[in-house]
Amino acid sequence: MIRAIRVCKTPALGGVVMRCKGCGTKYYIYKSCGHSHCMLCQSIKREQWMDKLHGRLLRVPYIHTTFTIPHQLNGLFRANTKLLYSLLMRSCWMTIREVTKTSGFLPGMTAVLHTFGSDMKYHVHVHTLITYGGADAMGRWHYPTTKHKLASFRRMCAIFKKHILEGIRKLYNNGQLAYHTSIEELVNDVSKTRWVVHSTRPTMDTTVIQSYLARYINRTAISPSRLTYLPQQKEVHLLYNDYKHQESGKPAPKAVKILQPLDAINQIMQHVLPPFFNKSRHYGLHQYTTKQRQVISQSLHNNTSTIRTVFEILRHLLKLEPFVCTECGSFDFDKETLNPDYIYLHTILQNKSPPATPHLHDELKTATQVYSYDQNKALLN
Repeated sequence: MIRAIRVCKTPALGGVVMRCKGCGTKYYIYKSCGHSHCMLCQSIKREQWMDKLHGRLLRVPYIHTTFTIPHQLNGLFRANTKLLYSLLMRSCWMTIREVTKTSGFLPGMTAVLHTFGSDMKYHVHVHTLITYGGADAMGRWHYPTTKHKLASFRRMCAIFKKHILEGIRKLYNNGQLAYHTSIEELVNDVSKTRWVVHSTRPTMDTTVIQSYLARYINRTAISPSRLTYLPQQKEVHLLYNDYKHQESGKPAPKAVKILQPLDAINQIMQHVLPPFFNKSRHYGLHQYTTKQRQVISQSLHNNTSTIRTVFEILRHLLKLEPFVCTECGSFDFDKETLNPDYIYLHTILQNKSPPATPHLHDELKTATQVYSYDQNKALLN
């Protein structure tokens, strides 16, 4: 991930150079790395993910539920990320199935794993969108008997805790978990505390929740707009939401967290997921192969997303300002392909003095402005 971010939108990956026909000014547009945790690119992929999610959701009320593990388990989860992250997401669905099994219907759920808070501390939790009700084997829709919720708060917390602790014990007995202290004592300790499962009231308007979930789907915990490096002080300033001092009914105030550069890198890297780990998962009616989904009324389905995806991408690109020369105001450009610059990769990124090559020096001297490849992707086609 670190190497991908180092070369993202730099000459090392190549791109295109736009030469103004009016005044000859050159503009360089460099390619993105495409890494799934890169904080600089993949904005279009997030739009596509949200569009696919819209196609999975049904035209029924939804509950936004957050499942959070106690902080005492942070070390165990950090040491066994792949196994315990999967256990966490699976336990969320098992909790929902257990509280709805006596009602005779199958709900739908989409889960997204988060390992961070606003200040980038290690805070493992899962955000879920759950249908308020579900479909039976004949496709008929049923609502829960409890008002505004699937089950009581205490019951949801107890069932969630049960599934997580049973899963940890099973993995431990099979010799699959590694930890520096006694796992049995840790499990006994957290079994005495109340866990947190927070649910909102059912709503038909899930746009805000979808946008929130999509925000971190194709990147890691932080965006560049919240990070500032001060070279003189050699400090990284992190802007975050201070929820501890938030007043009821008001947005959380902003605060600044000061980190040393290596500490800031460590804070980012601890949220990188295991290779090939899927941080968003769909269960029940949200799985396209589920039989109940196939037989429920078409009036409950959202429209297919094939055509809408195209328009979402176009809408994202059209948010951009027209590509215009800042020197003469011309819209007329010649476009040339820019090959990857291996001199840049092996010298500048390694803090070595670049050799006196005309290609590299011409780029550095004549470039008056560098545009983001993601923001001007249409120019590369």
